Amino acid sequence: MLKTLALLTCSFALSNLALANTETTEQPALHVCAIKGTPDSNQFQIKKRIKVAKGTYGSVEELYPRFAERAHQVGGNVVINYNASQRFGFWPWRIVRPVVWGTAVKWNTPVNCKQLGGIEI
Repeated sequence: MLKTLALLTCSFALSNLALANTETTEQPALHVCAIKGTPDSNQFQIKKRIKVAKGTYGSVEELYPRFAERAHQVGGNVVINYNASQRFGFWPWRIVRPVVWGTAVKWNTPVNCKQLGGIEI
């Protein structure tokens, strides 16, 4: 009986500790300006071509947070040649899957996404 009570007390204490850690790991959402095509400007430096995909069904909007995070990881704040679509996969259970790709660039001046003809994602 005493062992059971001690075990319950320890498990309760550890479960509260685990819950406290999950609340503090939240990060702010990253945003990136996505432009279809290549703008006529030499105000940017090309960083890397990036691609984010989901293995199964879904919307391309589900991929936007990972896409923005990936652009920032490679040092970009704008994505040019942006494209998002549903693509066919190889396996039957992955018939159509969302894919987002483009080229991450670092814009040298402050970016006004609407003026450049892009969308904020």
